[in-house]
Amino acid sequence: MVRVLFALLLLLFFYSPVQASYCWFSGSNLTDGQTVTETLKIVVASVDRVHIPGKPDQRPWCIQNRRSLGGHYANRIIESPKLGQVRANGYLISYRGDRVGHDRFTVERRWLNPRTNGWYTGRIVYEVEVVAQSF
Repeated sequence: MVRVLFALLLLLFFYSPVQASYCWFSGSNLTDGQTVTETLKIVVASVDRVHIPGKPDQRPWCIQNRRSLGGHYANRIIESPKLGQVRANGYLISYRGDRVGHDRFTVERRWLNPRTNGWYTGRIVYEVEVVAQSF
């Protein structure tokens, strides 16, 4: 009986109409020498976010963790966005949209192949849609 009640409470929490999305990445697999395109949809930074206990109310950054099995990563921004800001630190790619519209940035990634101990390089082109309200 307790398990059923717990499951119902979880359903109410996860399917609440109050939930809103502020960030979405399409994701991709990157191989050596390849250039891939990803889509990013984000709400402009000036829009208030729904309060989450234990989190700051202003969470304007959309963060993608590109960690995978093995290898050390290094990122370098080779094309900067025009409508926002981007950071590339270790495994993380972070974007903040400051104005509504279409934006774009490109990150070059280097990672160590654990089998050969050689460096691989690839590029990710992010096509960004900065919107005015949550989705």
